[in-house]
Amino acid sequence: MKTIDLISSSLRLIGVLASGETPSSAEAADSLVIFNQMVEAWGIEHLALFTLNRDTFTLVPGTQNYTVGTGGTFNMTRPARIEYISMVILNNPAQPLELPIQMFTDTEWQAIPVKSITTTIPQGVYDDGGFPLRTLSYFPVPTVANQTILGTWAALTQAATLATDLVFPPGYFKAARYNLAVDLAPEFGASIRPEVLAQALASKGALKSLNSEDVISRVDPAITATGGSRFNWLIGR
Repeated sequence: MKTIDLISSSLRLIGVLASGETPSSAEAADSLVIFNQMVEAWGIEHLALFTLNRDTFTLVPGTQNYTVGTGGTFNMTRPARIEYISMVILNNPAQPLELPIQMFTDTEWQAIPVKSITTTIPQGVYDDGGFPLRTLSYFPVPTVANQTILGTWAALTQAATLATDLVFPPGYFKAARYNLAVDLAPEFGASIRPEVLAQALASKGALKSLNSEDVISRVDPAITATGGSRFNWLIGR
């Protein structure tokens, strides 16, 4: 589906277009801006994203700070969030060892008094969240050219033009169509029918349900009969 087709469908949902009509060039251009704003906004909603990217980079011995983003040390689209970071130890290249490392908070990074200590394998990393380039500071400073893996939020791709072919995973076209209609209504002074709003909420809710991760709940072993960390609520122990 081309972007103009999705926009036209959304405009029909709010009564701006009748069946078979096409938007004017000005209407289409305005709608394209709003579509891209919607997609960008979805990029900071974890449950709106269908996967995490895993990107691998090589650290430079003696270098602590690495920028992340277009044109940065780690040259990639700047992610809205870095979910996790790992080190890959290449002592045995045939069987590389991946080790998750800590992501320091602002307070934890501040609390490290000497940040220039060196090591072969960094134990953690501080992400300053900068824009347009984030900066990752590895600690202790690596002395070996091991690899690092960034697990980042994979944002949906915005449309460059009205002729752009949209490629979405299953379920995203309906959610985009109805939610775009909701976002377009104020721009065109149109009212949103209750059924359109309901479909927008339901279709996006279905995406979030699909993208949610299972959560394993645990309890303090001291309050279970077996002394374990699992509790069966059906039998009370």
